[in-house]
Amino acid sequence: MSKDNDIPGGFVKNVIGYCDRISVLPGESIGLKLSSYTPGKAQVSVVELISGDDRPHGTGLIEKVIESSLGDAIEVPFQPLAQGSYGRVSSMPELGEGQLEVLVYPTLPRKAPQTLVNMAGVKLYVTENGFGVSSSEQDLFLDVTVQTHRWYEVSLEFGRPVTLKIKKLPLGSAEKPLAWTVIDDVDLSIGAGDWFLGAKQAGEECFNGRIEAPSILSVGEIIAGWDFSIGMDTQVIEDSSGNGRDGVLFQTPTRAVRGASWDGSHQSYLDAPEHYAAIHFHEDDLTDAGWKEIASWQVPKNMKSGQYAFKVTQEDSEEYVPFFVRAPKGRRGSDVVYLVPSATYLAYANIRLAFSGGMLGQSRLVDANQAFLFAHEDVGFSLYEHHADGSGVHFSSRHRPILNFRPKTGTWAFNADTHITAWLDAIGQEFDVVTDEDLHLEGYDAIEGYRVVLTGTHPEYFSSAMRSALSDWLAQSGRLMYLGGNGFYWRIAFCPQDPAIIEVRRAEDGTRAWIANPGEYYQQFDGQYGGLWRRVGGSPNELVGIGFAAQGFDGGTYYRVSAGALDPRAAFIVDGVDRVEEWGDFGVQGGGAAGEEIDRWDESLGSPLHALILATSENHKIGMLRVKEEFHMTRPLTEDPKVRADMIFFETPSGGAVFSVGSISYTGSLSHNGYDNEIERITRNVLNRFNDPTPFDYPVTE
Repeated sequence: MSKDNDIPGGFVKNVIGYCDRISVLPGESIGLKLSSYTPGKAQVSVVELISGDDRPHGTGLIEKVIESSLGDAIEVPFQPLAQGSYGRVSSMPELGEGQLEVLVYPTLPRKAPQTLVNMAGVKLYVTENGFGVSSSEQDLFLDVTVQTHRWYEVSLEFGRPVTLKIKKLPLGSAEKPLAWTVIDDVDLSIGAGDWFLGAKQAGEECFNGRIEAPSILSVGEIIAGWDFSIGMDTQVIEDSSGNGRDGVLFQTPTRAVRGASWDGSHQSYLDAPEHYAAIHFHEDDLTDAGWKEIASWQVPKNMKSGQYAFKVTQEDSEEYVPFFVRAPKGRRGSDVVYLVPSATYLAYANIRLAFSGGMLGQSRLVDANQAFLFAHEDVGFSLYEHHADGSGVHFSSRHRPILNFRPKTGTWAFNADTHITAWLDAIGQEFDVVTDEDLHLEGYDAIEGYRVVLTGTHPEYFSSAMRSALSDWLAQSGRLMYLGGNGFYWRIAFCPQDPAIIEVRRAEDGTRAWIANPGEYYQQFDGQYGGLWRRVGGSPNELVGIGFAAQGFDGGTYYRVSAGALDPRAAFIVDGVDRVEEWGDFGVQGGGAAGEEIDRWDESLGSPLHALILATSENHKIGMLRVKEEFHMTRPLTEDPKVRADMIFFETPSGGAVFSVGSISYTGSLSHNGYDNEIERITRNVLNRFNDPTPFDYPVTE
């Protein structure tokens, strides 16, 4: 994060921040980390954030002041961001002579040096024109055109003389190995100190590419040898020499990737870890800003569970940093819990597609948060973007400012979900909150005892632990209201050592911005096969009755009421609903309740046969296209009966039930006409009945 802050469009955004946690219990403290381009005093308050949609046609910004000030104006410094992943090995010994060997796979060589190994000030580096070694006194360079996506064996013999040997390994039968050597009769020794892998030091001369098997020998003895095939779920690089010179990785470079030995005979690193003994470093990796805490707040012990934010104002610059307060352990505040899709917030964290002509359809900057993202790649990327070297972004983290995890910005993910909290507030419904991270860490215990779970508009990213917990809860008579679309779609993993970081492997199929390399479909954090839940035996249809069918961002439409709405089992849902043919031809998300991303009932994908299809969308615009995983070759655009949103209801054998709306746009229709409309009435009817402890009768089937 440089000190330049030239954001376009006339917008002002100087102060940004993040919290040390996303979920907090009453009585606990939460820390706020801030940085400002105009260092100085700022006012910090705490608000309950009810609605963040401040658009003229939206639900309006609704917030309640909880703590008007955290004291006198707080001094906010400028805190830089240092992108780029690297490894560090502390306290390496002094070496008068020896040999360093390493395998290197450049993915974006440039004119400027990128450090491969910094040996306490003696660095081995690569440029697009060759490999070199330099110290404060010496510089030896081997001039050779460096190809991308090719493995090189690099050997440096130091002492006197200095020898640098490079061998390019062939890729396939069409290439042959090439070797080069340069020798210089100079003295080069290595002092004691810290070594860095993949960078000169934090944020400097960061390498784009893969490194494998670095080792160092001196006077015939091995000093250290780092085997990256060990502990791939960790941020530790293990010294296999027995000398205990382990290192630590920073900014989460990608592990469980193909190394120099990979030949396609194994597709999982668990089966042949020696084929995956490389680490992929990027100059723009960022999973921990590392900022110091500027302020903290102790949550009152009587604080109700809900959605809150630190509100920071500094002259004409404003920042919100949201967080969630849970109910005290063992003491629920309500029988209704809102499952905050925080994993999805991380997946879309700092996404730029909305204003870059991408799939979300928008092409202009509309608020200060978007303008800041446009000007600042240094806050890191979403899981929908690419690193500078073209590889997909596998990791996202909340240890950094996330500019679209805010109110008063685009109505996607978090801000769209405030339509739900605004509705709950409007009808006076008390509720608790549990985040995805809580559900992953605690499993079933996180939602045990709650009668009703409400999802967000787009709970797209789910770990195995989360899915198992929700399934177990449904088996114990839980009532689930799935209030969105394209949910439970991607399997993800949380970092075992730091659950603030999530991982995705976009494998084989699905609607995705990039695809993982062949052989790299297994998640490094948990060893599970990544990709679509639908492809790994966990179709969302089996969980909530419907699954992703189509997406389009050129406007929404309505639902046509189906025969299922007339079934006596659905009488409580349609009670008091005047319109009997069409529902939801209105809304602040594209003008209709059915839009953006939609789900449908499908027997072949595991949808329960006894589910009632209450309504089905129709008359979608031309931009609403079926998901690509459902066809096997290109085809012309025609009327497609599988491009539809199905609103469904079904009972479970344990006395519970599921209500699924099948559309991201759905909750944008709740506030229409002052919350007096059929979409609101249907949703409130379902919530009231689901909150009634009377068990649902499981229908008799033939």
